[in-house]
Amino acid sequence: MFRILRKLILFSLLLVTLIGLYIYQSTVIPLKDTLLANDTDGVNAVQCVTHSPNVPLDRHGYLDIAIWNIYKQQNEGWQNVLKQLADRTDLLLLQEATLTDDLKALINEQKQGWVLAKAFIFGGEPVGVMNLSQDYPLSTCAFRYSEPLIQYPKSLLVSYYLLSDNSQLLVANIHSINFTLGLEEYRAQLNVVAAAISEHKGPVILAGDLNTWSRERGEYIATMARNAALTEAVPNDDSRTTIFGQSLDHIFYRDLQLVKTESIVTDSSDHHPLKAYFRLLKKIP
Repeated sequence: MFRILRKLILFSLLLVTLIGLYIYQSTVIPLKDTLLANDTDGVNAVQCVTHSPNVPLDRHGYLDIAIWNIYKQQNEGWQNVLKQLADRTDLLLLQEATLTDDLKALINEQKQGWVLAKAFIFGGEPVGVMNLSQDYPLSTCAFRYSEPLIQYPKSLLVSYYLLSDNSQLLVANIHSINFTLGLEEYRAQLNVVAAAISEHKGPVILAGDLNTWSRERGEYIATMARNAALTEAVPNDDSRTTIFGQSLDHIFYRDLQLVKTESIVTDSSDHHPLKAYFRLLKKIP
């Protein structure tokens, strides 16, 4: 019995080692913070891009925004969920998106403009956060922060979108780092977002997989939101993915009118999508 157990342990260690070597050898971590868009050549490494959108992000004052950690498209059925979300939202913010041929084909079919902040490249395919919308943002920049324990980066996008009232919507799409012993690195990753929000005069969306699996992380995000005058969009029937009883995915907003929020249950990822419906605030002359 002891010999069998020892063989099982040795086999498990060998299997874990082989998987680790495969992941390590298949992964490329870019030296610079770079992004891709469907109008970039993918050769020149750029951190920021600008566009001249033809239409505003909202529809006559209505603005629907959804977020989803798509789990690198590993589960079956992700195409149907993604297509429905893209069809029914003005801005879709993805985390853990892998830029495969299947994903690019679906996006092109939906005639969506996209930008992706490369966290790393796995098996020749970029992985990171992605924004999908009918037109491009006015400007967008990619940023990364490495997991302190495993050294794999997480990425985020800070973008500015034109609205129909001629204001600009700041959107931060974030995949927060996960494996830390304290809050120092977690706070450091969000500093660039906090700085951008503090300098922006207008509506804001801060959203994504914030990995708020601890009370301390949740309290830090709540403090950050309060300091920036942000309000969280929380669904009444809350089916968001949780760890240790804490929700991981969030949408915070400022200078927008929230109509409703909903979480969408699916088994096509290890996260459930979250969607918020907004209206632009009426400006008083």
